[in-house]
Amino acid sequence: MTFAKIAAVVLLALQLGHSQVRAEENAEPAARTVVENEGKFFEMAQEQGTRAAFLHFLAQDSIVFQPGPVNGREAWTKRPEGGIWLTWKPLFVAMSRSVDLAYTTGPAEWRRKKEDAPFGYGQFVSIWRKQKDGAWKVALDVGSEVPGASKGGKAPPLEISLSPDDIIAAADQPSAFKKLREAETKFTAAAKSDSTAALLAASSTTVRVHREGVLPALGKEAAGLMLSVRKGKLALERMGGGVSQAGDLAYSYGRYALTIPQKTEHGHYLQIWRTDKYGWWQIALDYQTPSPPEPKQPSSA
Repeated sequence: MTFAKIAAVVLLALQLGHSQVRAEENAEPAARTVVENEGKFFEMAQEQGTRAAFLHFLAQDSIVFQPGPVNGREAWTKRPEGGIWLTWKPLFVAMSRSVDLAYTTGPAEWRRKKEDAPFGYGQFVSIWRKQKDGAWKVALDVGSEVPGASKGGKAPPLEISLSPDDIIAAADQPSAFKKLREAETKFTAAAKSDSTAALLAASSTTVRVHREGVLPALGKEAAGLMLSVRKGKLALERMGGGVSQAGDLAYSYGRYALTIPQKTEHGHYLQIWRTDKYGWWQIALDYQTPSPPEPKQPSSA
């Protein structure tokens, strides 16, 4: 290699490094921008209706669960406006180092009219991706129903989670994607024997676990308690997902079948993965929603 080529390679590496540093420095402001967009999303829903707001903020290729993964814009285009007054607020936001992928989660409430008391409660998870024009749009949106509002009355302050700043082993996107698929494959294999043990082994210490009918479990200890009654054999079928340019934040979704004593539950899942400072992938959020029971066929006379 000539001196000129060596110099060009070094210059390119320096440029990429400076670009990565700038992206990391902008991660917290970008996270706050996503939260601001959630606020605008909510405000539009109050002023113009939920359907109009979703059609404005959903990406063209967005995914929603109804109950399985479908194109979000197509699903909301078919929905009539009105009927339910939906309110929500993000309490947690995580941002990738490359400031191109983020996710938010928090409580939601359903009312028949704006002035009515809530008749239903939920928890939402939204994945946001920066578009080519710089705008942030929702790439995936899911929610679960919970028995009521979180205890404690006043909502906790917003939590902003960024990638580790003391990275020991960062990887380029192709290498990170390869490690991600290896981590997913390892988890899928382990979950076939013990779903709870597999999730706890693959999760970060701050994992968030969302299941229908219960408030989210925050942290491994809470997750272990929640899932102790749902221990079984889990089969996953991946249907799609995405990864940040920095290779530090990713998500995947698909079908699941959980075999527990006396029954098998079918449904759909979302997993959000993040890397630690060593570059190892860990599950940061695990969401499952069961499919509604199939209607019973009338017995023939």
